[in-house]
Amino acid sequence: MEYRFLGNTGLKVSAIGFGNWLNSDTSDRKQKMIELIKRAYSLGINFFDTAEAYGQGEGEIQFGEAFKALGAPRQELVISSKIFWAVSPTSADIKKVNQIGLSRKHIFEGVKASLKRLQLDYLDIVFCHRFDEDTPLEETAKAFNDLIEQGLIHYWGTSEWSASEIFEVREVCSRLNLVPPVSEQPQYSMIIREKFEVEYGRLFDKYRLGTTVWSPLCSGILTGKYNDGTIPAGSRLQEFKDNIYMKRTYNQYFAEDKKEKLLKLLNALGNVAQKLGCTQSQLAMAWVLANKDVSTAITSATRPEQIEDIVKSVEIVKKITPEVNREIDEILGNKPMPGMDVKSFGLKKNTRRDLMIIKNQF
Repeated sequence: MEYRFLGNTGLKVSAIGFGNWLNSDTSDRKQKMIELIKRAYSLGINFFDTAEAYGQGEGEIQFGEAFKALGAPRQELVISSKIFWAVSPTSADIKKVNQIGLSRKHIFEGVKASLKRLQLDYLDIVFCHRFDEDTPLEETAKAFNDLIEQGLIHYWGTSEWSASEIFEVREVCSRLNLVPPVSEQPQYSMIIREKFEVEYGRLFDKYRLGTTVWSPLCSGILTGKYNDGTIPAGSRLQEFKDNIYMKRTYNQYFAEDKKEKLLKLLNALGNVAQKLGCTQSQLAMAWVLANKDVSTAITSATRPEQIEDIVKSVEIVKKITPEVNREIDEILGNKPMPGMDVKSFGLKKNTRRDLMIIKNQF
């Protein structure tokens, strides 16, 4: 396992992290979660991510039981959760209106409830699960600063915030002398890359912002399971077919007018993986990890063997050479255009990702 600093902090996280978003839907997954956590830890994974919204608290309960069964020293684990939705975003219960958002009240009550479910004294990182347009940033930032001073959390971060929102909250923290967010948790994969590679570039350069990226395998689409166009039994799209996000994913990528293009892309990636001597999952994860702006990439699993397979991708990163990266870009056809730089206007300019791949070779 490789360990990376979480942005501009002294905290080291495993390059591959483990999360339990989908696994948290029902309470009958508790024993399975214990087995998964034990295997992940044995393979060197030290970063574990959940949220108050996962299974409406069930995800944190499962993690709490799993950490208790694991029995590892707390100092060896980096545990994060996310605050925004203590209840379903569709809840119309007026009694629960303060259980959504980033008010001081919900942040404090949410974090304390998370700690109770997780059976922990403190959390290493708490992320703002989304941006709250209704709460002043000063209130949100001050609440997290106070949680840090009280020893209930060590760091705080954001999730799916825009670059402008992160710049704004950092300005607030600077003005009020508060601890700023140290990490963003965005989606990033071969298929979803524009925001990470272009929009956040200035944040990485100026602040060395950390990242705990989610869905590096694009909801399992990049694993190779779907290369023939069918949905196999036991796959995520089959097992979690009733999940709203997974339904949207299916419609987005497997609709009849998009399916042919997707399958051509997936099978071409499968050929690249075969040439490199790895699985398609390992190729997709290694591609993400080759970008050093990624502090850790969060994966999940339904079986311990899946964790064993994906951890091997750390060794595949060195095979993502500039030549291989160019071949993958040609297959994907979605390489983002870099932001305009007047100093190099009219000249060929590498993207941040290209530069990362080149640096990895030395």
